[in-house]
Amino acid sequence: MIKIDTGDLKNVLAASIDGFGLKKYEYLMDAVQKSDVSGDPEFQRIFNGYYKVRRNEVWRKKFYALFETVRNSNPLPSFDAVVTDLYQTTGNVEASFASKLLASVDKDMPIWDRRVGRSLNLKIKGASREERLADAKRVYQEVRDTYDGFLGSEKGRAFIAEFDRLIPEQYRGISAVKKLDFYLWAKAL
Repeated sequence: MIKIDTGDLKNVLAASIDGFGLKKYEYLMDAVQKSDVSGDPEFQRIFNGYYKVRRNEVWRKKFYALFETVRNSNPLPSFDAVVTDLYQTTGNVEASFASKLLASVDKDMPIWDRRVGRSLNLKIKGASREERLADAKRVYQEVRDTYDGFLGSEKGRAFIAEFDRLIPEQYRGISAVKKLDFYLWAKAL
């Protein structure tokens, strides 16, 4: 269940604009539409910094090649397909990076990382990598269902209205999913 404390929303939003980089987010969302992300070092540098990509060069090369493939797919692949491809490519269950990749090409896909997981009290379980991969798919669907339920509710609509009232006009066009992403991420700090 998502709990929103509208009393601190203004502080969270102030931090989101500066500390969490709404300006960088805007750049990334624009650049991903115009750039071959597998060969654009500026995009990769900003993405790596924004999303804290701290993997070696071999991993990053595989990730950005997959990113470019996904970016050019029509229809876009599901989270399940992307997290599986990333697992097969890197050997690791990379649910956070799979969600960030998808959220970069589809503004209506939520980001799921440690902080959002903490805010929603969701964590991957499983002893083996295969079990963790299967659970990552289940948990991400739970994240999506939670977002959809909240944003479709009266409380969710009130949250978005308050978010839009408090945020500078230039950022009001970001999706409702991203607005909730920013809030949940900031709340988990």
